[in-house]
Amino acid sequence: MTPDSANPNLGSILLEQLDINMRTEKNDQDGDNVYHPPQEADCDGNTVNHPPSTSSPFFLEKHPMPSKTYGKGKTMLDEFYADNYAEERTEMLYYPFVTRSEWQLGAFLILNIGLSFGTSKDLYSRVEILPKGPQWKGMPWPSDHPTKTPLSLFYRDPLECIQSLLISPLVKDHLSMDPFRLFKTAEKLTRVYTEWLSGDLAWQMKSNIPAGATLLGTILSSDKTTISAMTGNRGAHPLLINIANLDMDFRTKSSNHAYMLLALLPIPSFVYKDDNEKELVGVWEARLIHECLDFVVAPLKKAAEVGVMMNDPLGYRRYCFTPLAGYVVDTPESQLLATVKGNTSSVTMASYHNFGDSFRHPSRTGTTTLRQLQAVEALVDPMDIANYVRSAKEHYRLLGVHKPFWRDWPLSDPSNFLTPEPLHHWHKAFWDHDVKWCIKAVGWKEIDFRFHIIHPHTGYRHFKEGISKIKQVTGREHRDLQWYIVGVISGRTPQPFVVAIRALNDFRYLAQSPVIDDNMCDMLLKALKEFHDHKDAIMASSARLGKRKKNKVWGIPKLEFLQSVVPSIRANGVA
Repeated sequence: MTPDSANPNLGSILLEQLDINMRTEKNDQDGDNVYHPPQEADCDGNTVNHPPSTSSPFFLEKHPMPSKTYGKGKTMLDEFYADNYAEERTEMLYYPFVTRSEWQLGAFLILNIGLSFGTSKDLYSRVEILPKGPQWKGMPWPSDHPTKTPLSLFYRDPLECIQSLLISPLVKDHLSMDPFRLFKTAEKLTRVYTEWLSGDLAWQMKSNIPAGATLLGTILSSDKTTISAMTGNRGAHPLLINIANLDMDFRTKSSNHAYMLLALLPIPSFVYKDDNEKELVGVWEARLIHECLDFVVAPLKKAAEVGVMMNDPLGYRRYCFTPLAGYVVDTPESQLLATVKGNTSSVTMASYHNFGDSFRHPSRTGTTTLRQLQAVEALVDPMDIANYVRSAKEHYRLLGVHKPFWRDWPLSDPSNFLTPEPLHHWHKAFWDHDVKWCIKAVGWKEIDFRFHIIHPHTGYRHFKEGISKIKQVTGREHRDLQWYIVGVISGRTPQPFVVAIRALNDFRYLAQSPVIDDNMCDMLLKALKEFHDHKDAIMASSARLGKRKKNKVWGIPKLEFLQSVVPSIRANGVA
């Protein structure tokens, strides 16, 4: 049975479609939706224009090369009714089940219990004849170096996953097909940034693909996850896929299931002979990840180069291109994807000793990295890993991956798709650094006492035991602490110290806005400058500590990443 055979959303999708079919014509004529499909395509396949919504406070400028449709294709319901049991479903929507309740029970048992009793055979046989989504594939993955256990790669076709997202009737009112620019007034003096399609990068990409083609920005996300620490030390490295054309509110809502599991990357356990090989294990793993990614996303690269025909939610066929719009990862994995060593910026040319600079260093573009790799390869054979890694590190602080997965992906650059990620780059940085500075400057007993005496308020967490002994925290605790921290340290630390902490809080608060204009971008830059103007007070308070002793440099990758937030907003929107 495939993972999608017992999709719990199938029943709700089909029921909603009964209502959607009745509302489609009305919604298309209202002109109030984000996504405006044509009533019909003319003989040239041109999209019929719809008037923009009059309720928006902004002035909308559409791209001069709008996407076109190319006749009718199939929707999700068309494919659903095209199987061998379509006739039975005309009378019973949940065939081969008798009622909706019976289908819900079957879905619950399959997803939550994993039947092991005798009647499960019949239940599984019924599930197997339901319409299926993108199919899983598996293959043994060869390795140039011995591993303790054989490696396997499990994956799905990324184009099938994107098509599955596109034809879902649930995304009809939450999908945009063309880049646009928003301004506060018709004079176009103040730019407004919202979705990915409102940024400069999507506008430029659209101008570089054929007229009438549709730009589908691909979003990938991955994070190495420990499944069990005490029973087998099992782990997984899932790779998720989404499209940037979906509204960010819809895309980020977990119940919409907009992110699809694309692949399970192997996690190798290499066998090494001596300490010299042990030092190369990290490079072996990095090369393996890039090789697997290169294989899995190959169809997306081809589609970004020559295009591919896909169906939209209403069944119209579109000529689509799939550049990589974003790759959501934490800081260590962003360095792995950019093929740079630790303590090196993945998006700029800054290194460890430059992380505290008050300006943004030049972007680390894909062209720059590939040129550096070519220079290293001219000196050392990439298969001579030890010498290749040594040369790459000494000359350019590169990791030693000679074939990055993005090297031949058109319209895709790591300095653009490695975007800031609020949880890791802002909130976790606050806990890892700001909070530690405050505890050191105020004293752990004093800061715990100050948190303890704060009067509890409904809706706000009360840290009655203080914060110095907290070990496990989530993004919610990070946010709750940010509400209190400035008031808690006031009066106990020098004023410039308080100003520096407050400036970083201002930056994080403003950067989370779902709508950001040019004026707010200036406020973000001003808040970041204010921190750099007062950051010496943190050093003067001996609050900036390394692992062993007082640290005299600002070697914090997440701090340097803040310099790229405003450029990323202008290039990719706030989504």
